[in-house]
Amino acid sequence: MNASLFRLRCAYPKSGRLSFLGHLELISTVERSVRRAGLPFAVSNGFARRMRIQFSSALPVGVSSLAEYFDLFLTERLDEDDALATIAAYSPAPLRPVRARYMPSSLPALEAWLDRSSWTLDLGPSIDGALAEDAIAALRRKGTFTYLRGAKEKTVDVSAGYVSHALSEGEGGLSLALATLSTPSGAMRPEAFVRAAFDLVGAGGALPEYLRCIRVAQHHLEDGALVEPYELSLPKLVD
Repeated sequence: MNASLFRLRCAYPKSGRLSFLGHLELISTVERSVRRAGLPFAVSNGFARRMRIQFSSALPVGVSSLAEYFDLFLTERLDEDDALATIAAYSPAPLRPVRARYMPSSLPALEAWLDRSSWTLDLGPSIDGALAEDAIAALRRKGTFTYLRGAKEKTVDVSAGYVSHALSEGEGGLSLALATLSTPSGAMRPEAFVRAAFDLVGAGGALPEYLRCIRVAQHHLEDGALVEPYELSLPKLVD
């Protein structure tokens, strides 16, 4: 990584109708916002010169988030608050950055470094907590599940992607908090995990047609500890 560049990490949500943007559409939208903002962004070398920007792992289409990140490489060190205000002014509201901070240029690529995600899924008012626990336990015992990703089947190793879960009752029914881990082979999709679990116990039809899913946090997992996206230490032990 070029040490003369300045790595500005921006945190932003993905909400509303823009949660249905695909990852490539998201990248294009953010890049257009940066260009309109007139920031001094760096470009890559080679024939196809592109903006030097890195994104955290792709969200499934239709999933919203409170905790997305991109690293923008600048050729000049701007004031963090000024840079944030400028990008925000030219960004659509559902993707408007809410925090910016400079990070060391030597850090690994953002997508690989943020390897732990926390999610919430609304399972609806008709799902019983005991049934949900039984379904998740059955899938963990089985160890794998297969789902369609586009036109191709993908088989997922549950033990590699599953970290923990918790169920809670709310006004809208049962809610699932799920923690997952990304691996070099990919990340486990929360909705695919839930639907495979309920299908395994013959209760797939009880789930809502649309499962509302939100990514609520991302972290880096190192030596059994969670590292916040803006920290380089190990402040919090994993439960």
